[in-house]
Formats: sequence, C-alpha cells, structure tokens
Amino acid sequence: MSLQKSIQRITDFFITLLLWSYYLCGSIVLFFFFYGPAYFFAANRATAFQKLTHIHMKNFFKLTGWLIPRVKFSIQDEVCQLHSSVIVCNHLSYLDPILLISLLPQQRTIVKNTFFKIPFFGWFMKNAGYVPSAPSEMLGAAMVKNLESIKEHLAAGGNLFVFPEGTRSRDGKLGTFNKGVFSIAHYCNAPLALIFIKDTDKLFRPGSFSFNTRDFNEIKVELIDFLDPDYQSKDFSTSVLANYVRRLYEAR
Repeated sequence: MSLQKSIQRITDFFITLLLWSYYLCGSIVLFFFFYGPAYFFAANRATAFQKLTHIHMKNFFKLTGWLIPRVKFSIQDEVCQLHSSVIVCNHLSYLDPILLISLLPQQRTIVKNTFFKIPFFGWFMKNAGYVPSAPSEMLGAAMVKNLESIKEHLAAGGNLFVFPEGTRSRDGKLGTFNKGVFSIAHYCNAPLALIFIKDTDKLFRPGSFSFNTRDFNEIKVELIDFLDPDYQSKDFSTSVLANYVRRLYEAR
C-alpha cells in the first residue's frame, strides 16, 4: 500500500470518528437537556422531538461540509418548503434518512421494527411518532391507530417520508417498490412529493465504515414531481399510481 493511500485511509478514519462522535455526543446532550424536558413539558411531544432532531442533523451536515470540503450539498429550495405531504424517495445510503430529517423540521418515517428494540433509540423513535414497519404493528387496530396518527401529523403541516424500495440500493439502480406508501397516501388523502437523492452513496458507501473524504462529490436533493391524485375517482388505482411514480424515477 502506497504512503498516499495510507494517509487517505487514516484521514477517512479520523474524520469518520469525529463525525460519529459528534452524532453520538450530540444525541446524549439532547437527551439530558432537551428531550427530557420536552418529554415532560412539551405541548406536542412528537413535534418537539422532531424539531430537536432536525436541528441536530442540520448541524451534523454543516460539520460534514466543513470537515470534508470536497463534498458539496445542492438542495432544491422546494424540498425544504414541503409540508403536509407523503414524500417518496430513492434510497442509496444510511445518510439518506438523516439528510431528509436535516431538511424537514416536522417529519415522520416508517422504521424497521428491530430498531425500536434498541435502548434509547427505540424510546426516541416512539416518542417522535415514527412508525414501526413490522406486520404485527401494521394490521388491525394497530394499523388504524398508526394511520390516523399519520393523518393528524400531515394535517398539522408535517411530512411523512418513505423509501418504497425498503432498503439501500447496492448498485445505484432502483429496487422493487413496495406499494404500501401509496396506500398510506390514499388513506390520508395526501399529495405525493417525489424526491430524488444523488450521490450520498459516494460519501458513505454501503458496506463501508468510513466517510469518503477524498473524492469531489456533489450531493443533490431534488423535487422531481409533486402529485395530487384524485383518490375519489372511480378510476383511481394504487398499482397504477405506483407504476407511474416508478417510471418517473427510472427516467432520472
């Protein structure tokens, strides 16, 4: 291994260590000094948690841009102005959800049920109003409760963002779409905002521990379309809507 490559790997490691240390320490500080008081005193606990996390993630990406100057973030203004929408997004990296949180003050998402079992993290997600994706939580009375909660959240100006692929793409290609997000939008009578994220996988690659600090990279977040389907139409079809949305992403 050349000296230059060794230096690059060491740089990647230490910058990664700094960023995740900030992430972890910031979460601990928020827990003791902000989440705790919000848990007991906030008029709307979930909204308070969401806004606090939004600020934390916004600062995380500011620090990322400062520590990794070769990375630029190009965020379309319309993305930050979204409200009362079900947001559909492609999924490239673990950074995608926290990037969206950094852009949206009031946000909920659907999270794998296993994450709710992690100490503190599960407590936070439950109180932030995030929704478990396990079948046991999305059937019968539990499903209705979750959907009604999402409906109220959207009516209050919040957003629900979902990755219909369900997992990160390993090769940059669009994965199979789960049509559940379109059923949720139908139930809530909510518009769909289609967001396209580009090149987060170049900064934090799937299967890698370290941030890539060496390559010049422009991460883009764009609103590619905004749909307000006529859910009451006799011709409305969730499958047709899902296939149409997929074609829009494939055209990118």
